[in-house]
Amino acid sequence: MDTIGYMGIVGSFSEVAARELVKEQDMTDVRLEPMVCSQNILDALRSGEAAYGVLGVTNTTAGPVAEFEQAFSGVDYEVLAKYILPVHHCIFLYPGMQVGDIREIASHPQAFGQTRHYRANNHPAWKEHAVSDTALAAEWLAQGTLPPTTAVICSRQAGLARNLDLIAENVEDSPDNKTTFWLLKLK
Repeated sequence: MDTIGYMGIVGSFSEVAARELVKEQDMTDVRLEPMVCSQNILDALRSGEAAYGVLGVTNTTAGPVAEFEQAFSGVDYEVLAKYILPVHHCIFLYPGMQVGDIREIASHPQAFGQTRHYRANNHPAWKEHAVSDTALAAEWLAQGTLPPTTAVICSRQAGLARNLDLIAENVEDSPDNKTTFWLLKLK
């Protein structure tokens, strides 16, 4: 059984893309493994821990995914398939917190780029706290790793699965916000 490493954790946009790519490619003897970031996937591909990777490479609103470009610059790889995922972001709070209590917002840098105008118009005082995955931000808030005065940007699924309070949906700046994911392997 081959392992497919994907960016993020369970509940991430990358997991959704990985599942769709596996289905579209009719890959039956594979196991999906969350690996959080591009560098971890590259390391797993190089060591043989993973046979394939699923990585976000570009977004229609925020442009190229910098962490992918940094990790895979100069690496010889083959793109086996592409998947374009509509991405809709939500803002969640720790249960019982009010919007006026929030001091910062945590998410992946790509999510910040995709929600810049919304946040500038609605929550300009919130400081950005970058983390390696949108779903990981939700998990950290739910677990108390992030202070309760932090909001998170993530998928609806990621926030609800962690029993966070949904305060806003579709906060991406473009209603046609999409991320392109690649299924790849090293040459």
